[in-house]
Amino acid sequence: MKPNRTFEDESAVDLKRAEDALRENEERYRTLFDLAPVAVYSCDASGVIREYNNRAAELWGRKPQRGDTDERFCGSFKLYRPDGSFMPHEQCPMGDVLIGKVPGTHDAEVHIERPDGSRIIVIVNIAPLKDDRGEITGAINCFYDVTERKKAEEALRESVTERVRAEEALRENEVQLRLANEKLESVVQKRTASLQHLSAKLMRSQDEEHRRIARNLHDSLGQYLASIKMNLESLSRADAPSKEEVLSAALESVERSIAETRTLACLLHPPLLDEVGFASAARWYIDEFGKRSGIKAKLDLPDGIDRLPELTEIALFRILQESLTNVHRHSGSSSVEIGLTVTGNRALLSVRDFGRGMPARLRQGSDLNGSHVGVGLSGMRERVTDLGGSLDIESNSHGTAIIVALPLAAVQPSGESRASQGNLEKSAA
Repeated sequence: MKPNRTFEDESAVDLKRAEDALRENEERYRTLFDLAPVAVYSCDASGVIREYNNRAAELWGRKPQRGDTDERFCGSFKLYRPDGSFMPHEQCPMGDVLIGKVPGTHDAEVHIERPDGSRIIVIVNIAPLKDDRGEITGAINCFYDVTERKKAEEALRESVTERVRAEEALRENEVQLRLANEKLESVVQKRTASLQHLSAKLMRSQDEEHRRIARNLHDSLGQYLASIKMNLESLSRADAPSKEEVLSAALESVERSIAETRTLACLLHPPLLDEVGFASAARWYIDEFGKRSGIKAKLDLPDGIDRLPELTEIALFRILQESLTNVHRHSGSSSVEIGLTVTGNRALLSVRDFGRGMPARLRQGSDLNGSHVGVGLSGMRERVTDLGGSLDIESNSHGTAIIVALPLAAVQPSGESRASQGNLEKSAA
């Protein structure tokens, strides 16, 4: 009996040691389990939560009761799929593994909502637990928080997207800028060519005007002065007429010379324009135009018209001169009607003839770089545009009307146009 007693005692000691070792291992496992940086929990075959560590409770935002049959599959308050749709607990990855729908889950994304309403994104990895027969007895889930990583990835994607958009916008802007530059260069080239053409026209017009003035001086003043010279030379001849006759003839020639000089000066720039304004200057000029051209001119002016701004009066007079010149040279009309109305803050001048009309390319101003548009029409357009006004041309086979609207405000011409305006003033007689 004694040997058996010894064996029992030794067995009891061994059992005690084994139990102590098991408890020690369990405590070590529990410590490691709780200190693990990854959230871990396990469920039995029915999905009831049996164990979870501190990290799991931290990510859930709550501590479910272990073994509670109402706590199944996951300890989260609510679950959502990556697309934002609600996920019932029984449909979560743990449920799929426990029912054998999938053999396990690797790096699945799940969105967790905590009781306080905050949400996190976790990656779950689930492996089933099986007995000796291969039957599922439960499963263990290891999951970790990737919320900040996802935010960083989303921020990076947005940054890349914004960069791509910015690069596309930059390329588009570069294309638009290049097109704008090309268009601007084209406009500048056309404008430069137009100005060069206008400048050449102005120079030719000035030359023609100089020749006209020279002819007038030669045909009128030259003859008068030659007559005066002959009269004075005759005084020294023996057969000279009486001094009174010679001096009378010379005086008459001097008076005609003075009158012709005044006429030429008035045609270039009538003093009436500066002294009493456009209305009086227009009446005088139209009267002289009728006498010289034989064209019947009718002028309609408002009663008691006041002085207009200086630049407006000069522009209206030069446009009137050029329009009547065109009527005389090109229209073939026997009459012309001129009207001026002043309403509100603008003056409206119209010159209408009853001749053969004007070609469309001249009316539309579409041939500014060619040789078809005279300096007169180009100059009128330039002058009107520079003062902020408008010039319209109405023409058909029964005649042409030029209608000019100018603001009454004293507009100062731009530098570019001011230079050409000076040339127009010289050539506008």
